[in-house]
Amino acid sequence: MNETLTTESLDLQDESHGKPSHIRWNVFTLGCLTSLFLYIHRYAFGILKPDIRDAYGLTSEELGYLEALFSIFYGAVQLPAGILVDIIGAHIFLSVSIAVWSIGLAMHAAAPHMWLLYLGRILLGTGQCAVFAALGWLTKRWYPPHIRTTVQGWIGVFFARFGGAVTNILIATVLIGTIGMGWQLAVLILSGGGIILAIAFFIVVRNTPADHPNVNPAELALIGAGDTPAGEQERVSFKQLLTESSPRARISVLLLALAASFSTVADHIFSGWIPLFLREGHQLDYKEMGIYSSLPLIGGAIGGVIGGFLNDAAVRKISRKWARRIMGAFGKGMAAVVLGVALFFTHEPYLFCILLGVVKIFADISLATRWGALTDIGGRFTATMFSFVNAFAVVIGIVGSIAYGYLVPEKPETAVVQSADSTNSSAQPQAVVQELSQEQKDAIIEENINQWMPVLLIGFGCYILCSSCWLFVDCEQSVSS
Repeated sequence: MNETLTTESLDLQDESHGKPSHIRWNVFTLGCLTSLFLYIHRYAFGILKPDIRDAYGLTSEELGYLEALFSIFYGAVQLPAGILVDIIGAHIFLSVSIAVWSIGLAMHAAAPHMWLLYLGRILLGTGQCAVFAALGWLTKRWYPPHIRTTVQGWIGVFFARFGGAVTNILIATVLIGTIGMGWQLAVLILSGGGIILAIAFFIVVRNTPADHPNVNPAELALIGAGDTPAGEQERVSFKQLLTESSPRARISVLLLALAASFSTVADHIFSGWIPLFLREGHQLDYKEMGIYSSLPLIGGAIGGVIGGFLNDAAVRKISRKWARRIMGAFGKGMAAVVLGVALFFTHEPYLFCILLGVVKIFADISLATRWGALTDIGGRFTATMFSFVNAFAVVIGIVGSIAYGYLVPEKPETAVVQSADSTNSSAQPQAVVQELSQEQKDAIIEENINQWMPVLLIGFGCYILCSSCWLFVDCEQSVSS
C-alpha cells in the first residue's frame, strides 16, 4: 500500500525535512500480517471440525463447548489486557501474543490427548484476546486521523476476513484436498508461521514513530506523532474510564458493545459453522467446501476496505457522528436484508454461499465503522475501549456458541445408525449407512439442512438488532473528554 492509494492528504510532508522514510508502511505490513494470521489460526478450528470431531470422538454439543472455551478466555482476559496495552504499548504485547496463540494452535493437533486440545483452546483465546485493541492503539499513533479509518479497514477488516477466506482454501482445498496432507501436519505448519511472525514483529515494530530509530524527521512530521505525545505511556484504570466520561459517551459505549455483541453472534455462523453445514449438510468434499465456505469471508474482506474508504469520505463531507451512524446502520441493515433472501436458497449451496458473500460485504462495512468509532470515543483510552467492547461482545458470543452447539444437527450418518441400532444392534455403523438407498440418503440430508434454519434465523435477527444500535451512537463524545 502506498500514499497515493489512500488519499492525497499525505502531502502533509514538510519538504524542509527531506523525503520521509517509510517505516509506517513496514508497521502497516506487520499489522496486516498479524490480522491475517490471527484469523487463519482462529478459523482453522472451524474448517477442521469434521476431522477434529472424528479424531477426538466429539459430539456437536462438545464442539460447541470448545468454541465457548475459546470465547471464555478470549473475553475474560480482554479488559485487563487492554489496560496493559494502554500502559506498556502494543510492541511487546503483540509480539508475545502472537507467539502464545501460535503455540495454542499447535496443541489442537495433539489427538487423542483431550487435555492438550482444551489447553490449546485456552492459549488460543488468551493469546488473541486484545490483539485488535493493540492494533487500534498502534494505528492511532502511527497514522494521522484523516486516513486512519482507511488504514484500520485494511488492517482490522480486510486482512482479517481475507485470512479467514485463505484458511478455508489453504487448508481444505490445497493442503488436504489437493496435496493430501494430514490435518495435523497442516496445523503445525501454520503454527510455525505464527512463531516467525512474532519474531519479525518484535524486531520491526515500535510503539510510536518517535521510538523507532529509523523514522526520520520528515516522516515524523508527516505522521504528526498521531494523537499522543511521543513516548507518552498512559497510566489508566477502568475506574478512570467510568469516572472521566460523560453520560452520553457512556451510552454510546454501551450501544457499541451491544452492536458488537449482536455482530459477534451472527459472525460465529460464518467462522465456525458454515464449513460444517456444507460438509455434513450438503456432503461437499473438502475441495468444494473450502472454496464455497470462503466466499462469505472474501465478502467481509471487501466490505472492510469499502467501509474504511466510505467512512473517511463521509467524515470529510458530513459530521463524524452521522457518518458513523449511517455507515453502521446501513451496513448491518443491508446484511439482514440479503441474509433474509439467502434463507430461501439454503438447499442450493453454491448460490447460498454467494449470497452470504454479499451479506458479509455489507456487514463488514459496519465493522470498519466500529474501528473508527472506538478510536473516536476511546481517546487516550483507545485500547481499553476496544477491549471493553470486545469483552462485552464475547460474553454474549459464548452464549451463542453454546446455543449453536445444541441447535446444530448431528452428523447425518450418526442419526441413521442410532435409528438402525434399535432393530439391528449387531450391524456395523458403516454397513448400515451403505444399505440405505439413495432416496433415503437424500431424505436424511434434506432433513439435516432444514434443521440448520434456527441457526441462520438467529443471525438474521442479530443483524437487525445491531443496525438499530448504530442509529443512536454518538462518536463525537469521547470518554477522555
